[in-house]
Amino acid sequence: MENTAKKKRKAPDLIVFTFLMMVIAMILTWIVPAGSYDRYFNEALNRTLVDPDSYHTVTQTPVSIWDMLAAVPGGIVNNVSVIAYVMGWGGAFGIVIHTNLIEDGIKTALRGKKRASFLIVVFISFLFSAGGAFVGIQQSFWSFTPVVALLTAAMGYDVVVAFVAVAAANNIGFMCGPLNMWSVGVAQQISELPLFSGFGLRLTIWLLVMAMLLLYTYLYARRVAKDPSKSIVYDLRDLSADLTEQEAPPVDLTARRKVALACLVAEFVGLVIMIAFFNMTSSGEIAAYLLGTGIIVALVNGDDYNEIAKGFVEGIQLVLVPCIVVGMAGGILQILEQGNTLDAILHAAVTLLSGTSHIFGLLMIYLFQFLFNFLVPSGTAQAATTMPIIAPLSDLVGISRQTAILAFQFGDGFSNMIWPTACLAPLSFTNIPYKRWLKWFLPFTGIFVVVSSLVLVYAALTGF
Repeated sequence: MENTAKKKRKAPDLIVFTFLMMVIAMILTWIVPAGSYDRYFNEALNRTLVDPDSYHTVTQTPVSIWDMLAAVPGGIVNNVSVIAYVMGWGGAFGIVIHTNLIEDGIKTALRGKKRASFLIVVFISFLFSAGGAFVGIQQSFWSFTPVVALLTAAMGYDVVVAFVAVAAANNIGFMCGPLNMWSVGVAQQISELPLFSGFGLRLTIWLLVMAMLLLYTYLYARRVAKDPSKSIVYDLRDLSADLTEQEAPPVDLTARRKVALACLVAEFVGLVIMIAFFNMTSSGEIAAYLLGTGIIVALVNGDDYNEIAKGFVEGIQLVLVPCIVVGMAGGILQILEQGNTLDAILHAAVTLLSGTSHIFGLLMIYLFQFLFNFLVPSGTAQAATTMPIIAPLSDLVGISRQTAILAFQFGDGFSNMIWPTACLAPLSFTNIPYKRWLKWFLPFTGIFVVVSSLVLVYAALTGF
């Protein structure tokens, strides 16, 4: 009898995992009794909102296997603007990465400077987090992860530190959102509160949670720097594997390449200036800016048009899987809406919360938003869907609407880092398996839930 090696069980591919989520959504449309809220268009907000008093049962409309399969291209069509933007962004970065300017510049600049390197991670983390906190930029930053991974690898860290510095830090900024129009702003307008009121507490929470995240990451990064085998992706190859295996010697940059590197730095500084001072927040505008400036950098570097085209295609190939995952995640929402299941789940939560004490009711609103974000990971969409119902419900429970919005922020934002429907897309820019990321990040999630719950209790007791 032949001895055969036992095959190691592998986690499902991102696309397979997302497809399984679509299957679960389809099954829910057969199990959950169908119901619907009426919706109306609010001209002042320029948004379609839910009428909280209009819930009614409707005829069951279970989604068939055929309709579920149709939701795959349907979700892609519904998210075509996001997908096109990500592809444009990926292509633009592909042009720059193909020049090797970033890698060579990092190797030269950081040689022998690892002791103070985590301060650079702190700076980068706050930069990406501020984009979410004050401008509301989120998905646009995901493509930066491979670039930052080159930086963290040169410091002796791994791609997990890069992912935290970009995606996790940005998500925390978006969640706390002192001036985030797309979550806090929309929720406050729906709840009839002054725009960006409560800024002081939200700013304090942002700084507090960022300090917690960076401390948690620093303890991990220090272990990896001392012993690379402590990395949760030590056995995997990533975009910067060649940098982690040995410390490469400095690269002698020619005068022309130094000018090209200066142009690259100017490109990123210009992007921040354009966003912060010239209101360039449209995804199409940012993609066009990156594409144009990327071509200029490549030309200054001496690349010909064929090399530029090759880099563009390579960049699009890198973001192809994230684009498919974004489209399929949109298919999950399409299935739940087609089966009249989303509103039924929302109404069941409202019924459960009615008549509870104010502290318990507040924490249950937090829990509901945390769980509901699995189905609707978009902060803007969740605000438009739930806040017309949660705002009057908070009046009945005995908590302020401002505090209810805080519970919405915590539930909507932070869970994006653990729910597969939200975090698989940014994770796909790295080689970090979802199961490993979840295991690594869950302890911090527990810490955050405890701290955020205490903040909510404080807000309720002080009448925030």
